[in-house]
Amino acid sequence: MFGFLPRRLKTSVPRSGVILSKSIYELNFLTRSRTFTSSAVTGQEKIEKGDSFTVSYLVNSCGLSPDSAIAASKKVQFQTPEKPDSVLAFFIDHEFSKSQISDFIRKRPRFLVTEPNKVFLPKLEFFYSKGLSKKDLAKIMSSDPSLLCRSLNSYIIPTYNLLRSVLPSDERVVSALKHQWRPLEDHSKVMVSNIRLLRDLGVSDSGIASVLQNFPEVVMPKTELFKEILKKVEDMGFTPEKFSFLLAIRIFSTQSHKKAWNRCWEVYRRFGWSEDEILHAFRVHPHCMLLSEEKIVRTMDFLVNEMEWPSERIARCPWILFYSFEKRMLPRHSVVRVLLSKGLMEKQELNCVSIFSYVEKHFLERYVTQYQQEVPLLLSVYQGKVDPESL
Repeated sequence: MFGFLPRRLKTSVPRSGVILSKSIYELNFLTRSRTFTSSAVTGQEKIEKGDSFTVSYLVNSCGLSPDSAIAASKKVQFQTPEKPDSVLAFFIDHEFSKSQISDFIRKRPRFLVTEPNKVFLPKLEFFYSKGLSKKDLAKIMSSDPSLLCRSLNSYIIPTYNLLRSVLPSDERVVSALKHQWRPLEDHSKVMVSNIRLLRDLGVSDSGIASVLQNFPEVVMPKTELFKEILKKVEDMGFTPEKFSFLLAIRIFSTQSHKKAWNRCWEVYRRFGWSEDEILHAFRVHPHCMLLSEEKIVRTMDFLVNEMEWPSERIARCPWILFYSFEKRMLPRHSVVRVLLSKGLMEKQELNCVSIFSYVEKHFLERYVTQYQQEVPLLLSVYQGKVDPESL
């Protein structure tokens, strides 16, 4: 809470001679700032370059930096605090945090001169009626304030109903909105058409629901392009009955993902993978074509050069590339090195895929617990507390 009530204090700005009205919550922003220094003076100079009252209010009441306030003042001006005060009070009442309000106003400064009970309240009440809490909705709205600019009847309700027609419950729609809200106004007709195509191919409603909830960009390409993507993915050997079919579509649904595909393709080729091996890895785990170059290079270099895996073997189990190097791969490799150096295991006995794929409980039982008498410090090696070279 900003902790304000509409009590007023008078504060003068000496250089301009303008008397500014500040409420108590404005002072809260000031008191949590550092004591005025030369940098604060510079900030005051910046404030005075813009509309004095508006910029000062944006800095002191809304928590914007002087530069952001000056930029925002080009989009909104006001000479009295009553209307912006009512807007801030409205958002505080609906449990927006200080930082959320600052982000919100920085992105949409014109909201400060609206009538919140008329413009915002009906939209918020609609989402409350669907199960969103005030805190959940504040998070969604502050990340995408444009939602409050849209018509309740012509955009918000139809879009919600579109999601609800595929997702099995209001709770699932709410869950989707908590994770991300995509502006769907320009895509609603396309989405309906693309969803119909997926259903015609045999994609389950649960699969479509999962896509809409987690990465709705899959069904946003124009329908003709979407048809081409579907054919391309089918030609690569994916079947609509499996969820990997939808993951593969995702790779070709946005320009950023297509760039990632090209980048990953080149990196795998540098490690000697053939075209067939890359496509096989893609069919096994489509998201292997979304990894960063750094992640691929570091893991492949470790597996090929340190553990002496044939590069093509990794193509058959690409999920290995997703494991954490620091938290899983390196600690487990350290344990195996100790067991091999002590003669407690032979290299041919090792199943390297299993070493990294085992859940932690099974790994500890198989490779640590049963050797505690022979190597009492093995668990400490696994936990990174003891250097395996010291044993």
